[in-house]
Amino acid sequence: MRLVKWTDKRGYKHRSLVRDDDPDEMGPQGILQDPPSLDELDWEAIKMDLHNNLVDIGLISWRNVQEVRGLRGAILSAMKRRLVYLYREAEHD
Repeated sequence: MRLVKWTDKRGYKHRSLVRDDDPDEMGPQGILQDPPSLDELDWEAIKMDLHNNLVDIGLISWRNVQEVRGLRGAILSAMKRRLVYLYREAEHD
């Protein structure tokens, strides 16, 4: 078995396992090796967390973003916990 990358009609990239002698075009029929579906994330909660993080560190204007470090941390903090949870749930399913 080997891993091939392919892109679906919506523009999403995927990885699938196909037999060694299958052409790359067989990717969509292979065994999907994707991350968990991001549709399962609670985007409203992520938005709220990100908003609150930005307020807490004082990133309320473009000038603040240029002067104050912390934008990356605010984004990571809002996303990471829920994304890790999604991976853990997928592992148990």
